[in-house]
Amino acid sequence: MTGVPDLPALRARLQGGDGPRFWRSLDAVADSEEFRSYLAVEFPAASRLAMQPGRRGFLKLMAASFAFGGLAACSPNGRDYEVPYVKEPERIVPGTSLSYASSALFDGFGNGILVTTRNGRPLKIEGNPDHPWSLGGTDVLAQASVLGLYDPFRSQAVQHLGRPTSWADFEAAMLGRTEGWRASRGKGLALLTGPVTSPTLAAGLAKLREAYPEMRWYAASSRDGLHEGARRAFGRPVETIPDFAKARAIVSLDGDFLDLGPGQVGLSRRWIEARRAALAQGRLLPLFSAAPTPGLTSAKADDALPASSEQVEAIARAMLAAASGGAQPSGDDLAARWTRRAWDALSAARGAGIVTAGLAASPALHDLVHRLNGALGNTGATLRHVLPAAEIGAGSLGELATAMDGGEVEALIVLGANPVYDAPGALDFAKRMERVPLKIHAGLYYDETGAHADWHLPLAHPLESWGDVRSLDGTVGLIQPTVSPLYNGHTPEEIVASLARTGEATEPLDLLKARWRNEGEDEAAFSARFGEALRRGFWPDSQAPVEAVTLTGATPAPAPSAPAGGIDVVFRPDGTLYDGTHADLAWLQELPKPLTKVVWENVIAVSPALAAREGIADGDLVRIEAGSRSVTGPAWIQPGQAADTVTLSLGYGRDVPDHLSRGLGYDAGALRPLETPWRLAGAKLVRTGERKMPATTQHLGALPDDEEGRAIIRTQVPGGPPAGDAKGSPAPSFYPPPDSQDRWTVAQWGMAIDLDACIGCNACVTACQAENNIPVVGQEEVARGRWLGWLRIDRYYEGGPEAPATHFQPVPCMHCEAAPCELGCPVEATLHDSEGLNLQVYNRCVGTRTCQSYCPYKVRRFNYLDYSGGMPPVAQQQRNPDVTVRSRGVMEKCTYCIQRIAAARIDSAKDAHAPIPDGAVETACQGACPTRAIIFGNIADPESKVAAAKRDPRNYALLGHLNTKPRTTYLAGLVPEGREG
Repeated sequence: MTGVPDLPALRARLQGGDGPRFWRSLDAVADSEEFRSYLAVEFPAASRLAMQPGRRGFLKLMAASFAFGGLAACSPNGRDYEVPYVKEPERIVPGTSLSYASSALFDGFGNGILVTTRNGRPLKIEGNPDHPWSLGGTDVLAQASVLGLYDPFRSQAVQHLGRPTSWADFEAAMLGRTEGWRASRGKGLALLTGPVTSPTLAAGLAKLREAYPEMRWYAASSRDGLHEGARRAFGRPVETIPDFAKARAIVSLDGDFLDLGPGQVGLSRRWIEARRAALAQGRLLPLFSAAPTPGLTSAKADDALPASSEQVEAIARAMLAAASGGAQPSGDDLAARWTRRAWDALSAARGAGIVTAGLAASPALHDLVHRLNGALGNTGATLRHVLPAAEIGAGSLGELATAMDGGEVEALIVLGANPVYDAPGALDFAKRMERVPLKIHAGLYYDETGAHADWHLPLAHPLESWGDVRSLDGTVGLIQPTVSPLYNGHTPEEIVASLARTGEATEPLDLLKARWRNEGEDEAAFSARFGEALRRGFWPDSQAPVEAVTLTGATPAPAPSAPAGGIDVVFRPDGTLYDGTHADLAWLQELPKPLTKVVWENVIAVSPALAAREGIADGDLVRIEAGSRSVTGPAWIQPGQAADTVTLSLGYGRDVPDHLSRGLGYDAGALRPLETPWRLAGAKLVRTGERKMPATTQHLGALPDDEEGRAIIRTQVPGGPPAGDAKGSPAPSFYPPPDSQDRWTVAQWGMAIDLDACIGCNACVTACQAENNIPVVGQEEVARGRWLGWLRIDRYYEGGPEAPATHFQPVPCMHCEAAPCELGCPVEATLHDSEGLNLQVYNRCVGTRTCQSYCPYKVRRFNYLDYSGGMPPVAQQQRNPDVTVRSRGVMEKCTYCIQRIAAARIDSAKDAHAPIPDGAVETACQGACPTRAIIFGNIADPESKVAAAKRDPRNYALLGHLNTKPRTTYLAGLVPEGREG
């Protein structure tokens, strides 16, 4: 912290001794007014010792360890609802885990989760299978949130003008301010938040506005374009929730329902369940996609079209004209043929089709999509509309900027937002903030906005907070703390209640209970109802009711005129960091992007046609210019991108001193226009002549030719010939037969992965990292090929680079029955057990890497350096005690989460050694998957789900012709007729 002595360093020098000069420095530190003031504010008891003269007082302070031990773990604000560990709490058994139902936050929205704790430490996030929206799935941000709790880059103190102070000082400074605001009815006061879906926070904001009626509230929301499109079509903003179970055809026009976002978990699960139901009926639920840049939705499409933003809008207009009785789509180019195929599917499924657009689609396109669904009879049948989960009525960032320009804002409170970084660059928000006399920022991080504020307040992490949040469908999830606040952060509800000064309770739990207690409800009834909701993690039956909508008579806006020239720039959230809020989490930085597989930075994605025309290769530094503003980054040729389109990814280019994310990538927000924040037309691309090759985990992407039925990726038409391996006599092998004992009397573990369900979202990769203490190695080490992930998702392109089909394939250890790695290890560090697991004995491994060279699947990782050493102590609290923390020089790999198998075996032993029931063991990757693409269990049990998957005609072994007999197999993807292979 700025201005605070480095006490651990001084203590180290004290122990080593450094002569009279050091003793004089100790006297100077202990006597400094700055140090004494800091202790008096944060640690009053410790300050009394420090007040004693010179070295003696300082050494007493160090010996007592007030600042470094007990006081650092105590909460000075008098909270009394956390359970102290002086007396062992009820239900906690040392060494065993407990799970708490809570909610993970994503851009203001929530998904249901279960937080696994061990001895009071949150360690792992799992999905909540009972949650009505998320249905047990998770995404990468939810999985990484447990690392965010222990993130040493989190804000740890109140700051005033860049210097540490206290909550008491802030409250004292606000006392006079709030009295003035009350007298002026809040005139000149402005509040900026992100999307507010929390009913408790919304109630607090309502009381704040009652206290200061002239206060203006603004919200920075990424869903403004979506809501504006609904307003044009229906006269009011609504959210559209597709009902895939009733659909027979889906058309995505610049859609993103499978991409990383608040709706990914719930929508992807509903989509794959509908697709599985269609397969059971012997048909395919087709997905058509047209988009200017590929994403996970277009990657999973059965028929994908790279199309510019103008082309996508023109397609929507052509389909709307046809649905209204006009001419049918015609033409013979690639776009026209795709349009006819998509229209034929929609026309044949009238009343049972879905047309969808995404977050980045323009309001005009959303308007067209709503009208197209209405003309086809889909509205109210396969699409239900609900009121937005986020509170409406707030002003926009543009309106706030105008007010600041006009001198109408005398005090600005920024609550949980970072407009200096993520507002469109055209606003130049930092410059406008300079015109505001008082600026208060509250956030998880001391970020770009915090650096420009007079006061910065640390927010509590969701895993240490009480609160509530709505999911996209309106379900109210509860947030409950699993640990006391590590850095004395406060919740947004606390801050709002404190500023309102109504005299009512300001504790988060009291605020939450007050919001949900029914009028006249007695304490016993409410406690029972509230306790049950906490146990489940959500309020039952709290989904938003379906709204009846009617299309307005207004005609859609005319098609805009084509830009005069230049390239079309589209902006998209990053595939792992999203908007950059969690850019300091190393797990997300080292997580390969779903399509590019690049880590630790963002790239400028260009189409193959544009790259060929401009002579651009991967790694060439290019500059995108728009007027006086520009960004520079490495080019990446992206198959499936529209010809004259360039994609810039958000979330990078952060500029916060001493933070992990500083200096990584470019800031795409600098080029974002205010009116069209997701698109910039008429930009200029310039080659700089320099190169900087990004670090990537996959260098080859083209799907190799199928030789003699040995395809890596296999597909099948529903009801078509089996895609699996032909059954025949076992191939001869040099490996000895299994032990003579009947090994099928014990469990035989195996896995099946459904390639049709895998959307490449990476939730499984992050879950594996959290569960197995897998360290990050850094950009330089990844570039050397030393990425340590135990599970990777390979991405393959099939067909030409202009419009290829995209496939994802998760690849863990195959746990081969005839494992080449076991034959090659000179010290038998890798061996087989009686349950079919390929084990790795870390303390026996000597690091010859022979097993890695013998493995045809390349799923073993060598730990070259001590990547886990030197971790901040707070970050070490996240480590799973059931899994060894490896040092350098050993081979690592997937173990089918053997620690979870052992725990299930212990539980079954308590019941007279009963067999482990099917589903009792869930691997980390399996539990995280939002589409349930991974099936794990006992293949010796014919009734198990994994055994049924192994009998599926789509089941096949990767590189099965090598006769390694892998326990991990795959289910072929589904494709329309004519694309099987």
